[in-house]
Amino acid sequence: DTSIDILGGIFHLWFGSFIGMQTMKTRVVFTKDAFELKSTSNKHLGIYADKGLIPKQRKNYVLGTENKWSYDSFVNWDFFPSIQLPILVYFKETQEMQKKGSLGLKQMDRRDNGQMHWFPAYANVRQLREQFEARGCNKIGPVHGEEFRKND
Repeated sequence: DTSIDILGGIFHLWFGSFIGMQTMKTRVVFTKDAFELKSTSNKHLGIYADKGLIPKQRKNYVLGTENKWSYDSFVNWDFFPSIQLPILVYFKETQEMQKKGSLGLKQMDRRDNGQMHWFPAYANVRQLREQFEARGCNKIGPVHGEEFRKND
């Protein structure tokens, strides 16, 4: 059916545009104490080099909190569906459960051990992995896509 093809094409065009805009305006920042998502200060995205970073203009839309998490609050992190083909970056942390405005762990996680977060894998995931490991972020199990890799 042609209408389904058109709707599918429109959805993929919209989703690709969304990911492209996020790639141009959002940066993943590893500071001394925390993992943050920040926005560039450029008004003309992708045309000029970044002039600097500013806190994201909008708070976390699900929780209403800042997009900043301390490394010691990490319970787990990973890439989906795999590190070889990353579409989403996942991490779980315990910091949000102590902040007012959180949806609460029981609404988001049946294990009661953290708040889950997902964002598009628009950054270099190998560098993200290096930083998560260097900063001591907790990790449960191997990175997706490396489960069956033999130890050298």
